[in-house]
Order: sequence, then structure tokens, then C-alpha cells
Amino acid sequence: MNDKPSVPAACPFPSPRDPHHPLDLPPEYGRLREDDPVCRVETPAGDTAWLVSRYSDVRALLADQRFSAEVMNPGYPRYLFPVDPQPGAFVTVDPPEHTRYRRMIMSMFTKKKAESIRPAVQKLVDERIDALLAGPQPADLVSAFARPIPLTVVCELLGVPYKDRLAFGRWIGTLVETTSSQAHRNAAAGALFGYLTKLVMHKEREPSDDVLGLLVENQLKTGEIRHEEVVVIGMMLLSAGYDTTASSIALNVLALLEHPDQLVKLRENPDLVVGAVEELLRHQNVMQCGVGRVAKEDVEIAGQVIRAGEGVIALLSSADRDESVYADADRLDITRKDSTPLAFGHGIHSCIAKFLSRVELQVAVLTLITRIPTLKLAKPAQELRFRDGAIVYSLRELPVTW
Repeated sequence: MNDKPSVPAACPFPSPRDPHHPLDLPPEYGRLREDDPVCRVETPAGDTAWLVSRYSDVRALLADQRFSAEVMNPGYPRYLFPVDPQPGAFVTVDPPEHTRYRRMIMSMFTKKKAESIRPAVQKLVDERIDALLAGPQPADLVSAFARPIPLTVVCELLGVPYKDRLAFGRWIGTLVETTSSQAHRNAAAGALFGYLTKLVMHKEREPSDDVLGLLVENQLKTGEIRHEEVVVIGMMLLSAGYDTTASSIALNVLALLEHPDQLVKLRENPDLVVGAVEELLRHQNVMQCGVGRVAKEDVEIAGQVIRAGEGVIALLSSADRDESVYADADRLDITRKDSTPLAFGHGIHSCIAKFLSRVELQVAVLTLITRIPTLKLAKPAQELRFRDGAIVYSLRELPVTW
């Protein structure tokens, strides 16, 4: 390693999106990748961290266990507000705890398991489209389509009774919405935790074959984990299985509507759907503010030494638009070959629900544009409202007609 100073002055965190073109990244990202691929930034929460923006560097960082995902580490970069993890929050810890928790539920999130529920997802999507077609126009595709689908799927997996799903959606919406006050977020988190606590107690009395039921039967009753840990795992899975997928469905539909040549190509050749979804995930990476890590020892990235204890942010959205990896990277091309987006992260902390999310996206996007071939925006994309300050980029609304 060289002795290059590791503490240059921090710059403000770059804007996650181009305000004039909401589906595009700001030109500044290209400059960072070219001239300053590892730079010092200050997050909106006031933390200082290294921002890594190139694909090869980001991918290597996420696979490098010299970097820690422990959010309680003093050097961990908070983007918007402090994180207060609890036992069972496997996304916020390193091995061996991360490995132990993840292994408990991995069987429910394999590719084979995801494919096995494809027919159920298809039925759900068709029902939502039936309701859309029977309802008034314009319709909001976010509230009527993009959110209900992953919410229903994740509630089925967890074993949440149907009657409680609307409340679930409200609580999660409050937690992920940046305009929510800290008091409202705390109240929503408390309500969600309280509900799941009662649900787990119910499953202790009446076994079930859903994720929470299996955790109760195989780990809680054997003493491997505590009641609270089962609840927190449930909350983590809600986050992994709902908000990012809902955001991706809406953004992917918008991207296709804004690129009608690609939409027609997919509608005319449905076999392209798997690659199309990978390309849409690359082009519209919803993890716009990246993911945080902390160096456990001195590590060099792109010639810059990152000292032990310093925070790092892997800028996933920038990495997925890296011209050195993807020719004409800002262009949406659903026939692009060998697309390996970082939308679900990489390495041991990659999203546990990635296979499930892909199935939902494939079914939702293809079925929608096939069954409603005249689908169009009810207002220009520039007038739509986005959740642009959030960690997960999303549309607040997507009014459409047909």
C-alpha cells in the first residue's frame, strides 16, 4: 500500500438523481467514476465516508470481508438517520452471527422456492390487473399495483392473516417514507413489532409452515433463538421483500413507458423477460444511496488507502452505469447480454429475497404490458412525484390510463 493521505476534505453527498430527468443519474457520477472513484463525502446525516463509484471496485468491496456491515461500529456511515439494530437483524451484522441467522431461513428463499410460487404470483398479478381494468381512470399504478403485489407475497411467506395486510402496508410505508417524522417512524416500528410479537406467540400455539412458523418450530422451541429474534427477523424480511420490490415494479414500468421501443420489443417477444428485468434492475437501481461498510483494517481501493475504522459507501447505482462495464451504459437495452446488476448487492450480504423479487418483477411487468397494451402515462414523467430523498428510490405515484 502507498502512503497517500486518507483524510481529504469531505464534499457533500452527490445528488442521487438528475432532477430534470428522473430516470437518469446526474452527470456528476460519470465524472466521479472517471476522475475521483474513491472520494470523501459527508452524508445528509452528517457522517463522513469514502464514496466508491466504479463497478469493479464496488463489486470487490462487497465481496471483501475486510469490510464490515456492523451498523453499530462507530465508523459506519449513516445516510439519513441513526440505525438501532436488535438481535436478529441479520443484515446489520457480520459472520458468524449473520451466517447463523441467514441459514435459518435460506430454504424459504431459494431460486427453486421462488419459482414454485410463480403461479401464485401470476394469479395475484392477474387479479390486480382485473381490478385496474374494472376501476376508474386514471389509476395510480403505485397504490393499485406496485405495492399490493409484493406486500401480499411477503405476508403470505410470513404467515400474516389477510385481514391485517393493509395495516402492515401503512406501518411499512411510514418507516420508509423520508417525510415521516422520527416520532411517526418510532410509532410505526412499535406497532409493527407489537403485532409480530403477538403473531409469533400465536404460531407457538398453532404451528404453521410459513417462515415465522418454521422459525418458531425449528429454532425458537429448540432454544436456538429467542422470541425477540424471530420478530426482528420478520421485520427484516418485510423490508427485504416489500419496499425494494414495490419500488422496482413502479420504476420498471415507467422506464418501459418512457422507452416505447423497448416496451414493444418485450411485448412482441415475451421470452426476453428474464434479461429485460435484469437490464431494468441495472438501469433503475433503486438503492440510489448505496450501502455502507466499515473497514476492519487498512485497505487500498483504486489507489486510495481506506484506514481501519473508516466508513465506506458502495454507490450501487453509479456502478451499474459504469461505461467500462456496459457499453452506452445510460441506454436501456433489454437485449443487452451478460448484465449482472448490483441491484441486490453482492457477496454474503446480497439480498436474501433476490430470487423472489425477480419472479415478481418478471410476472408483474410482462403481464401488465401484455394485458393492457394501450397503457400510457396520465401526466409527463417530469411532473411525477418521486421519493427522491430516500435510501430506496421510488415513485410516490404513477397515474396511468389505457
